[in-house]
Amino acid sequence: MRVFIAEKPSLAAAIFKGLGGNPDTQKKDGYYQHGQDVVTWCLGHLLALCDPEDYNIEHKKWTLSYLPLTTVYPPRMKPRKGAEKQLKVVLNWIGKADSIVHAGDPDPEGCLLVDEVLTYAQNTKPVQRVLIADLNDKPVKAALANLQPNEHFQPLTQKALARAVADQSFGYNLTRAYTLKAREKGFDEVLNIGRVLTAMIGMINERTLANLNHQKSFYYELFGHFELGGHIIKGKLMPGEEFELDDKGRMISSLEVAATKEADTGAKANISDIEQKTETRQPPMPFNLSKLQIEASKRWGYKPKEVLDALQSLYEKHKLLTYPRSDNQYLSDAHLENRDSILSAIKGTLSHLSEAIDQAAPTSNHKSFNASKIEAHHAIVPTEKSGAGIELNERERNLYELVAKRFIALFYPGSVRDKVALDVTCTGRCYRATQTTLNKQGWEVLFKGEHQDEPNQNALDLASLTKGTEGTCTQVDMEQRETKPPKYFDDASLLKAMTQAAKFIKDPELRKTLEAKDKDTAGENGSIGTEATRSGHIEKVGKLTHLVSLGKEKGYKNPVYKTTEAGQEFCALLPDEIVRPDISAIWEGSLDKISKKQLNIESFLHDVNQYIHNQVEHVKTRGVPFVKRNGITCPTCQQGTLIKRPGKHGPFHACNRYPDCKTTFPDDNGQPNLNPKPRQNATPSTEEFCKQCGNPLVRRPGKKEGSFWWGCSGFPQCKVRFFDQDGKPDRDRGEL
Repeated sequence: MRVFIAEKPSLAAAIFKGLGGNPDTQKKDGYYQHGQDVVTWCLGHLLALCDPEDYNIEHKKWTLSYLPLTTVYPPRMKPRKGAEKQLKVVLNWIGKADSIVHAGDPDPEGCLLVDEVLTYAQNTKPVQRVLIADLNDKPVKAALANLQPNEHFQPLTQKALARAVADQSFGYNLTRAYTLKAREKGFDEVLNIGRVLTAMIGMINERTLANLNHQKSFYYELFGHFELGGHIIKGKLMPGEEFELDDKGRMISSLEVAATKEADTGAKANISDIEQKTETRQPPMPFNLSKLQIEASKRWGYKPKEVLDALQSLYEKHKLLTYPRSDNQYLSDAHLENRDSILSAIKGTLSHLSEAIDQAAPTSNHKSFNASKIEAHHAIVPTEKSGAGIELNERERNLYELVAKRFIALFYPGSVRDKVALDVTCTGRCYRATQTTLNKQGWEVLFKGEHQDEPNQNALDLASLTKGTEGTCTQVDMEQRETKPPKYFDDASLLKAMTQAAKFIKDPELRKTLEAKDKDTAGENGSIGTEATRSGHIEKVGKLTHLVSLGKEKGYKNPVYKTTEAGQEFCALLPDEIVRPDISAIWEGSLDKISKKQLNIESFLHDVNQYIHNQVEHVKTRGVPFVKRNGITCPTCQQGTLIKRPGKHGPFHACNRYPDCKTTFPDDNGQPNLNPKPRQNATPSTEEFCKQCGNPLVRRPGKKEGSFWWGCSGFPQCKVRFFDQDGKPDRDRGEL
């Protein structure tokens, strides 16, 4: 018996159909069966790494005494909550199988989530691998006819496992250590520290501080108007070294600018150079996930997770797009061969694109058709299935059309522009006039109005003028401009920054290491996170409201991210390599070696452990330079600070020295209500005792004002309770 283990139910259904089964009528409880083939599925990860308390129950409570926790390898796994039933089904079929086909998604995480189940089951059966990126019948059957040995993909599994184990240990240790030390200073929130998450907060903080510390200043531009050969030409001064310039080469001295304006007005001038060239812009590359999320955010303000969810629906439910979590922008020769059927499917889905499709070339030599650039995934493109009769929601339709137009554009010629740069020399200074003329629209006809050039300042065709023509500068205009700080991040720009995170690394060698991992990935340059995880990271950052604020800002179309005062302090107290993507760069070099069988996981984790140990010991010894929050001193112990905490019946305020001080106060509009007496543990009676266990009884206030009840101090082992009668337990009425 052959057992297929798919990453998700939709993939399992596609495989079962490709094997000749009918998933609509032959579905069992957690699997399909067709002859000697069984197809079962995971629900994403069926297993999770065990938590510290799974190894030692004492580690459930956060204390500094047991830190740092040593990374365990090989790790213990446990059923993921909610996946126990399906895990049991999969394990059952693994036990019955003669051979197994691994059908996880074609990436490191997809390799891991099936392989970890096989390891958990202690499988010894032979395992093959099937790679499926399109859930329609034809590509599924082609993939099923091309099974490969699973051992070829083990390095990817090892890479994903190493990253997961290291990330868990890094996060658990540093989050607990820094949070506990910050609480000693009165900070009551959790300081979430993660390799990718904290680097993202660091990026946001750097941009926030650049805005807060921005000093308004001015720079100047000069525009000369020249009478040359009977024509008036306008050109911009190209300032040389004789001017005081800022780091962007802009003039910043108003005195120099004023003197230049006066000197050049009325002076002789001549055309010193004319340069003409033709610029051809090729159609853009097809989308990977990040590029598509960035574009959708710019156009419609969609959040990255909203885009991913819609793409998953177009892939799994409607089968109109290929695998969405792709990091690749290249296509195989098969996509070129299937050009007609893909374009026909687009016609059926979006009839208004029919004319554009009819005008597409029969073939393409676009650079995106390069199978050598494809490892696990290819770019996101439409499938050969028509969406005629399928009702798509607005978001799905918008995204499908965006992907479809990118594919159609590959069969259009490049757009052509004629460009002219004309230099005018006046008093030894150079004024430049430029002109761009769209000659052939090419693929840009598909995106009407979306690729506008800067308006030309001269109506005259500059190419018609002659070098050496002499004339006069009739006037010089001065424009004063205000410097602007770098823009705050929104979803699109933060996602883009994650794909180009290496530029935030100061060390040039480390920067090169992170950049190297993306050398074959178009548009990425030292990225952090993966296509599958970036949208989740962005969503999580937005929820860390004590460190990051997300809201509307004047002058911005979409909400922007800023660090709060606590977030700025958080970034300041952490080592630079954690707040920047340095750790990712260091790890990436090792993970790349693991994927190439040049390094084993144990060696990598040894280095990770050593770093974590040093960091934890440092913070335990030196503490954190957190400024004490302006909280209220605990009136009971006079040492701690009252901090707001969530409770079963709403927020309350408690002393941060708990459990040494157990003082609490009710919440009153965000502030502790100090009028009632501090809530302390009720004092056990010295007169009333429980007849079941012998422990003293405790008189406690009831929900109604002025009411009381009695309970055993041995709770929860003993749950005896009585009504109160005149300050005594009412034993006659019996237990509550």
